Amino acid sequence: MGTTREKSPKRPKRRAVAPADLLGQVAGALPGFLPSQRWFGSRARSIAGATVADYAPVPQSAGILAMFEITYVDGGKEAYLIPVLPGGKAAPFVDAMTDSVFCLALVEQVRLGARLAGRHGAFCARFTDAFGDILPEPPCETVPIRGEQSNTSVIYDGRAILKLLRRLEPGMNPDYEIADALTRHSTFRGVPRLAGVITYEDRDGWVATLAVLREFVPNQGDAWTATQARLQEYYVAAVEGLGAEQPAGEAFARTLAAADAVEARRLGALTGRLHMALASESLGPDFLPEPIRASDLADWLVGMQSQLDRVMGVVAAALSGLPGPTRDLAQSFLNDAPRLRDDLATLRALEGEGVAKIRVHGDYHLGQVLRSGEEFVIMDFEGEPARPLSERRSKQCALKDVAGMLRSYSYAAQSALIHAAETGASGAGLPARLRPWAEAWEEGVRAGFLEGYLEETWRRGAPFLPRGREALDAALRAFEVDKALYELAYEINHRPAWVRIPLEGLRRATFRAAQTAVHRAQTDKGPFHFVACLELREFVGVRAENERQLAERIEEVPLDSIYYHTHGFFLRHRFVAGTYPNDFATWVAVQVRDRVLGERLAMVEPAEFADLQSLREELVSVIDDHLRVLQIDPGALFGEPFDFIESHIVEIPTGVTVRSLQEFRDALLDIDVSAVYFHLVEARMRLGRGQNDFAAWLERGLGLSRLAARVRAVDPYAGSMERARTRLIQLCDEAIAEGSAS
Repeated sequence: MGTTREKSPKRPKRRAVAPADLLGQVAGALPGFLPSQRWFGSRARSIAGATVADYAPVPQSAGILAMFEITYVDGGKEAYLIPVLPGGKAAPFVDAMTDSVFCLALVEQVRLGARLAGRHGAFCARFTDAFGDILPEPPCETVPIRGEQSNTSVIYDGRAILKLLRRLEPGMNPDYEIADALTRHSTFRGVPRLAGVITYEDRDGWVATLAVLREFVPNQGDAWTATQARLQEYYVAAVEGLGAEQPAGEAFARTLAAADAVEARRLGALTGRLHMALASESLGPDFLPEPIRASDLADWLVGMQSQLDRVMGVVAAALSGLPGPTRDLAQSFLNDAPRLRDDLATLRALEGEGVAKIRVHGDYHLGQVLRSGEEFVIMDFEGEPARPLSERRSKQCALKDVAGMLRSYSYAAQSALIHAAETGASGAGLPARLRPWAEAWEEGVRAGFLEGYLEETWRRGAPFLPRGREALDAALRAFEVDKALYELAYEINHRPAWVRIPLEGLRRATFRAAQTAVHRAQTDKGPFHFVACLELREFVGVRAENERQLAERIEEVPLDSIYYHTHGFFLRHRFVAGTYPNDFATWVAVQVRDRVLGERLAMVEPAEFADLQSLREELVSVIDDHLRVLQIDPGALFGEPFDFIESHIVEIPTGVTVRSLQEFRDALLDIDVSAVYFHLVEARMRLGRGQNDFAAWLERGLGLSRLAARVRAVDPYAGSMERARTRLIQLCDEAIAEGSAS
């Protein structure tokens, strides 16, 4: 929800009419009125009629809070909230949400905690402890939000925003429920605070959420709009690079993509903190994590595969009407049905992993995130409006939200590509030329988002994620495919010009699955694929001036920063690691001139620790012991302070594939040393594979157990990556001379 606004129009003169008479006129007019309203979700159904369910006049206004039951020709029924005002000559009624006086009166009911009696129940307004801080005085100005579809929102004095829910279902709406829990029972502040709520309660116990009042966060618009603007700049730079012999534009484009990956990492970290908050016991019994049972997986999988079958039918029926290139993609999709079914079945990877289900956002994408200065704010916890409220309130696998955001990044890249092709002047071949750039951008932001998310969750032992990376990747793939299928059905029915986007997503999902299988294990019999890597860095915003501060900061910075300054040290010092083989030891020895502590920190071997938290604790312990003896805090009086940095790794396929020991040995001579780092360090530590990729492939791919044991024993921290490369080649030469005996 961005900040596009329009002032409320002048109020026409109202004619006096009794509430019951007015609502009778409204009910008769609704079959013609509703199909033209953006918030009416059943425009494809024929309305048979409407009746008044209940209503209450709103004090200090001429408006009425009214609920109507809409019946359809197909026999279905829905309840809608339609506040009304008496109309004029042109129409019997006016939607009261367009009237400033009514909107001000409505929020005043929240301030008063009012209970408005209806014929069958009551309209109940409640405020929270945050109300007085958010709206310390009665507001004077209302500004309606344009562009919403399923609800209607109004901003009050730029401080609060009221969202009126139009289609009503029995039960507590998750947008209220989750905002209330996070506001009152957590320290997570990545969502606007809840100020109040309006509910309806009838005499039989039927309860529905009517409106949610929250803090309004000043913002620069939603992340989707901002991302589209940056992608246009990225594609322009890429086009300039395509036409240059020494493409400065290409370098600029890659800089933009790297910056977007860093920003995606920040959003991933915020998402991780949200899920950790939603899994917290402090939110109360309704939010407690519960084990994902075999019955849950079975139900989810049945739903996913049923959706696949439905979408296959929709695509087959629409196939002949699709343009040529899109029709080819659609035909490939139909041909890939068995593989897609297998991709969905990877959800079973969660079996036996002890994973918990939690409350989630449910409809997570870039449009649900606001940019507020340098921060992100997460909005709208309703879930997918088309799904039943009971499903939207149910506990789910957290990876559903992750998959939703990853698909949103894919949509952003492809929709911006469509726009660039429509507005560019570089010929009909532009989309094909830019597609690799789109895919490279997407891979970078995917990697960034996942890295930030896993740093805050998986590496902290989150109960809602599998501990094995293979299981996590497999389950995530199932949720991504399921989301892309949902998108495909939507686009065929509503935006045929965009059908290509989810089709491309499904094609790339199957490709990515194959690549993941290769990169993940390198354990099956078959070729070995070398992967290089690129490190994207970001300053944490924390520095240390002396050794005491160094210990304190090590305790509080993200674990990824610990990784960067220890394990990651060897990626940056490829040829000579030096006497002090981590950044902490180097700074203490060189900048503080405390060689004793520098040597002690240099003796901390990163590989000896099973996880980064244990490594962190050891580093702090070494510094504390040293300072306890000194009883002073040596500082960088003549040197630079220590700036903490974190990073994430972007995988870069090299295209180098080997099938024999000799080919493996020869490739080691030529590949970029970052590939040595990736397969020796990154694969074992950050990717959680348990051993280096080289040893795994030599043993399981070539059956060379003895050589694999020797390669497994290569210590990448004992010198430099080039030294490790030399040692690997030496071991291969020895094995070849011995006849490659196992």
